[in-house]
Amino acid sequence: MLDTISVLNPSAKPRRLQNQLSNRSENLEGKRLGFLWNNKPNGNVIFQTLENVLVSKLSLSSVAYYSKWTASIPVDEDTLQCMGAEVDLAIVGLAD
Repeated sequence: MLDTISVLNPSAKPRRLQNQLSNRSENLEGKRLGFLWNNKPNGNVIFQTLENVLVSKLSLSSVAYYSKWTASIPVDEDTLQCMGAEVDLAIVGLAD
């Protein structure tokens, strides 16, 4: 039998992430909007509601929808490349 028990702490110290923000346009008129959805329930409902509001309010020229298989994995590189070529701004979200 063992006389001691070792308890391990699996947590790590918080790390500081530094993400540079992209340049922002003052006017979104005529811009192309993309939605990236992770296929969680009701995400499409939220995005369609946002589309209805934003297209008319901001005079967007087009809206495209993209998706990934699940929330637990990153979006694939092909989808990111496609979005980069096809939209000027993106909204990434999930729902439940």
